[in-house]
Amino acid sequence: MKKGISLNRTQLKIIAIVSMVIDHVAWGFVDFYSPLGQVMHVLGRFTVPIMCFFIAEGFKKTGNLRKYIYRMALFAAAAIIPFYLFFHEEYEYRQNIIFDLLLGLLLLTVLESKKLRKAVKVILAILLFATSATVGGWIITPMLFILAFYYGKTFKQKAFWFVLVDVTMVLFLVIAIILNGKYHFSHYNWVWWDKLYFLGFNLALPLLYCYNGEKGKDIGGRYFFYAFYPAHFLVLFFIQELFTKKASAWSLYLGIHIVGIVVVMVITVMTAYSRPSKGQASLLIIEFGAMFYTIGFIMEILSDTSEGVHLACIIEYFGEYVLFLAVIFFISVLCGRTVPKFVYIFGVSASMIFLYMLILTRKNGFFYKEIGVTYSNLPFSRPYLVYGPGFYMSMGYMILISVVSFVFCIRKYKTGSRPERKRLLYVLVAFIFCWLPYVIKLLGLTGGYEIPAIGIILAASCMYICLYKLGFWDSVMIAGANALDHSLEGILVVDSNYCVQYQNKRIEGIFGPIPDNKCLLDHESLGPIFKHEKQTLTLNDKIYDFVQEPLTDGGYVQGHMLWIIDNTEHYKNVEKIHELAIRDALTGLYNRNYFQELVEADLEDEEPGTFVMIDMDNFKKVNDENGHQCGDAVLIALSEILKEIPETEMICSRIGGDEFCAYIRRCVDKEKIAKILDKLMADFEKRLKNMKYEGITSLSIGAVPSNKISGVSFKALYSESDKVLYSAKLAGKKQYVIK
Repeated sequence: MKKGISLNRTQLKIIAIVSMVIDHVAWGFVDFYSPLGQVMHVLGRFTVPIMCFFIAEGFKKTGNLRKYIYRMALFAAAAIIPFYLFFHEEYEYRQNIIFDLLLGLLLLTVLESKKLRKAVKVILAILLFATSATVGGWIITPMLFILAFYYGKTFKQKAFWFVLVDVTMVLFLVIAIILNGKYHFSHYNWVWWDKLYFLGFNLALPLLYCYNGEKGKDIGGRYFFYAFYPAHFLVLFFIQELFTKKASAWSLYLGIHIVGIVVVMVITVMTAYSRPSKGQASLLIIEFGAMFYTIGFIMEILSDTSEGVHLACIIEYFGEYVLFLAVIFFISVLCGRTVPKFVYIFGVSASMIFLYMLILTRKNGFFYKEIGVTYSNLPFSRPYLVYGPGFYMSMGYMILISVVSFVFCIRKYKTGSRPERKRLLYVLVAFIFCWLPYVIKLLGLTGGYEIPAIGIILAASCMYICLYKLGFWDSVMIAGANALDHSLEGILVVDSNYCVQYQNKRIEGIFGPIPDNKCLLDHESLGPIFKHEKQTLTLNDKIYDFVQEPLTDGGYVQGHMLWIIDNTEHYKNVEKIHELAIRDALTGLYNRNYFQELVEADLEDEEPGTFVMIDMDNFKKVNDENGHQCGDAVLIALSEILKEIPETEMICSRIGGDEFCAYIRRCVDKEKIAKILDKLMADFEKRLKNMKYEGITSLSIGAVPSNKISGVSFKALYSESDKVLYSAKLAGKKQYVIK
């Protein structure tokens, strides 16, 4: 990671969006040749380089290139009409920037294909460049930018080729404009400095240099940045039409509600493709009700007869009643409460009665006392409705459902788990959005106009987020979360930024509560796990094993799941078994096999040392005259003396019976060896005296430095030290001999 300023992918894309909006606001509302216009267009140059950079990065990292291309093509097509609505004749038949990026992506696909021949690659590349030159919005420039970012091995190389492409393009345009002034081969009446603001593309390079390779936190979902492009054109178009007086407020008012029903339709289709569940079913019914209501409202504001307004009202209220009945079902599933059947029976009956009263209201005036239209000196009609008792009863019924549902959500929010609280928060906000337009109307902020589409769009979006992003499929999810809380394993789910999305109670018991917004790569204990730097985790005298798995969707890693298992007892048992396998049961010193492994390891490393063989004199007599308990005590006494010597200096072992071996590490000097052996024999005599076993036995020792024999090996050292020990025995025992 680079030192200093660090930017992730999401932050760079936000910069690109802001830059794009500044540029397009300048195109729509500011004189191009004014100083402000020039400054805004220069600030708008960050977008294209950032987009091209991430096309190159996305091509390298995508797990499904075909889906990536399809997605780009879909959004390029979706942006065609919004692009032309805003720019009008400015770009003529040329296409939007997503189309240019798609051509660049296809070019990389062709060039990097292992199946295509070189000749085919050349032909396809020429066709792509020709397509860009004829209908592309930027005429091959984005394609060259993408190639520079993809094939540059270092950022310095990428920047060099990028600047070269940009400067060459500007010089070409300047020359073309100058020649056009003389030969008039184009109808554009530009001046020579007209395109110098394209040099502003280079301002994006310092930002791209700060890219840290991280994804960053998603904003608005995976496709937000794609969807924002056509969406912002529509918004700017409506604003442009309003301010330039090419369209009336009425057409914008109508347009907003048409956009509203389109958005609800899109969300409905997306919900239909979600996982089948109670949550999906209830939300689908809510969205169908919202669509009927919006269609009825559009019919109402378009109708110029009382009959048309009456029919529109019937469709409106049918949609509302369906919507509110579905809300009861939705809230019951969300809060995990079973709603009695009589509630649904009452709701269906009340809805049918209200609809019947509305159908007959032109005869009896019960729901609406009067239904008609009025122009009020305006160029368009407006519905004229005088409310009757039935209307107020109907409104009371819907307010009652909303209040009860709201209260249920609040009560559940106080006791719910973390996933539940997140979902409930979105649902509560959706209720507010549903009623907000009517509050705004009552306050007189809209001049008497109703704006339900805004509330419906926002409410439907909140409900969809609750279903899709927050995983509200049905109550099984909640039951599953409760089961996971009682698991003996710690379960932790993080997103691509390693921020917590879910943690069960076991995780909280091990690490304590972890904040949702904290990157766990910096966590003292969890960071090394996610970085694959640790195989096990030791914490509070416990030893944990863990399993980490990526969570993928559409070929992209969306996060990670971590299982943490307390295996303390297992490791203790393994350690016990290991100790039993390598140590002598009586003395606790290493047994012969393991001692041999350690000595041979030192010899393989060509470490010099001295092999020492120790034998107790007259040990059989000790057992015969004093008993085996005394013999064992003497053996243990010697082993305790040997254990006091650090293993880094000497390895000690009981070979069997009263025979011990040791290996003095990195020491072949006779004087040093003698000091060690003198101390060993003196300590042993002192220990026997303290045990009141003075004189019952003594030590005979043979020592062989490794540099005193040829063909050094454990077998050779053992054999030679045994001979030297025997010579010490022959010399009268209770002494040592060093070869």
